[in-house]
Amino acid sequence: MSGLMLTKIVTLLLLPPGGLILLAFAGFLARRKWWGRALLALSLVTLWLLSIAPVRDALTQPLEFRSPPLSAAQISELRLSPPGTTAIVLLGGGLYEQAPEYGGSDELSHFAMMRTIYAARLARQTGLPVYATGGRPLSSASESEGAVMRRWLLQFGVAEEQAFAEEASENTWQNAAYMWQMLQSQGVSHIVLVTSAWHMPRSCWCFEQQGFEVIAAPTDYLTQQNDYDARSLLPDAGTLASSSLALHEYLGLGWYRLRYAAWEWPWN
Repeated sequence: MSGLMLTKIVTLLLLPPGGLILLAFAGFLARRKWWGRALLALSLVTLWLLSIAPVRDALTQPLEFRSPPLSAAQISELRLSPPGTTAIVLLGGGLYEQAPEYGGSDELSHFAMMRTIYAARLARQTGLPVYATGGRPLSSASESEGAVMRRWLLQFGVAEEQAFAEEASENTWQNAAYMWQMLQSQGVSHIVLVTSAWHMPRSCWCFEQQGFEVIAAPTDYLTQQNDYDARSLLPDAGTLASSSLALHEYLGLGWYRLRYAAWEWPWN
């Protein structure tokens, strides 16, 4: 079993709903004891809390709003960047494998598609080249994430000579390391980093550790932008999934601290 597969399995068992199912199962086995019943109650209460919008937003806001959205003024400045000094880097977000409506080809997942749409828009607005990065982690896909994102960048109007792909990386740290190898030889050290807003803190840290000067360009926010109503306190499967994503990022920040830079906290 590969290290990546083991990491994924452990993550699935720790995070909701896997972690809550294990907690409830342990409580059920010990249901005759007071602490067993307490575990059952705790798992249900936690499941409800993570499934409602206010709790989800309490988890996502510190991740998503650490870097503000790219402003019109910043986009205007990027148009004036000296040629060959700045590039857009687009991070992968998973593949939708063997998509039936596309004849069984491998296409982009929701997160990857939203990132690609935004990166293509920035490329058209600024004239900057786009480097899509992502391999085939634990996937049987015929194309890498980088290749599929590049294909969609072309469909969204990015010129062929302005779209590139890195196809070997398996995680965010490798995204940054391989892009540094690719772009350093071209003299590019300033990047506009496009990824989902909840993924931006870990991504920025990884690229900054390699030596890049990063302009964050977050997209695809999970945090609710409008006011809450009565439905906000009702459990929702999509909200639970978003809470799990946020918890995954906090876990990822801690793991990257231990694995890649144990002497420094990634939020700094």
